[in-house]
Amino acid sequence: MSITANQPLPSTSRLLRATFIATAVAAVLLITTVLPAEYGVDPTGIGRTLGLTKLAETPVDSDPVAIATVTSINSDANQALAEKAKAAFGENNGQTLDAAATSLTTGPIRTDTLTVTLAPGKGAEVKAHLKQGAGAVYRWKATGEVAVDMHGERPDVKGAWTSYSVEAAQSEAEGTFIAPFDGTHGWYWQNRGTAPVDVSVEVIGFQADLYRP
Repeated sequence: MSITANQPLPSTSRLLRATFIATAVAAVLLITTVLPAEYGVDPTGIGRTLGLTKLAETPVDSDPVAIATVTSINSDANQALAEKAKAAFGENNGQTLDAAATSLTTGPIRTDTLTVTLAPGKGAEVKAHLKQGAGAVYRWKATGEVAVDMHGERPDVKGAWTSYSVEAAQSEAEGTFIAPFDGTHGWYWQNRGTAPVDVSVEVIGFQADLYRP
């Protein structure tokens, strides 16, 4: 490929025109995408239509005030744990602390089981009362696939709940659970098939009960 040395330079008017176009494009991008995505400012409404304004929303987990509060609580708890450890066993350079890993609960450990039968197109709910911080190990199994919403509800609050796990088609699940607030916590299963389905659930932990509303 050869290079021609005598190519004419662009005129001043062409340079100004190109600069104007580039500036205009940058301004449009700033108004329609950058401002909605970064700062939630959406003067044209395009950012909301494209879902960009959601990017500017600060999640609770990244809220500096929330982080500072949790850090302060954890720090105080770890300090108290450090003093107990030092008094009981002396200082140990290899020891680290995480007081938040346990949540002491009073009351007996229970084992509860319950089975519900879901007719085609029907659903059922099973709940347990748990105090904030109380834990349980759970396992449920169905004779067919069901839609499931594992969730919790606060006392005296109607028509609102907090979902922990949602699946459109599942036949079994097991795991551990720590109640994030006082209230009822459990599952709603729905049979979307054409034959009846039995769902059996077992909970071992500090729940006060296991019941069908």
